[in-house]
Amino acid sequence: MKKVSFLLVAAFFAFAAVSTFAQGGGKAEAGRIKFAKGKSMTTLTGTLKGDEEQEFVFGAKKGQTVYVTNSDSDKFAYRLFNDDVSQESTDLATPTMKFVVPATGDYMLFVRRSSPGTRSAKFSITFAIK
Repeated sequence: MKKVSFLLVAAFFAFAAVSTFAQGGGKAEAGRIKFAKGKSMTTLTGTLKGDEEQEFVFGAKKGQTVYVTNSDSDKFAYRLFNDDVSQESTDLATPTMKFVVPATGDYMLFVRRSSPGTRSAKFSITFAIK
């Protein structure tokens, strides 16, 4: 009986380990942008290397204005979109964007390295909705 119990416990841990390692290669969920109570602005930060991207999601209402300020525009670029809208900062000399939300819903903001490299770099992007 002890041998059967030991085998069941060992099998359980082996299964748990395999499923845990299998999830390691998957894509991470987008981080929801949240504001401190009473605030409409926040700073998004992270570290990227190579061709990595970091994804953020936020909710906005029709008519609100979204402001993105990327002070490291020589190192990082961003894309803003949902199913109906696509705005991309392709001109890296212009580190700010103002966007009037056309429809209520969730929008995605992707941050990526402007020129992929092997060294990691930290970004800091100011994000506001008014």
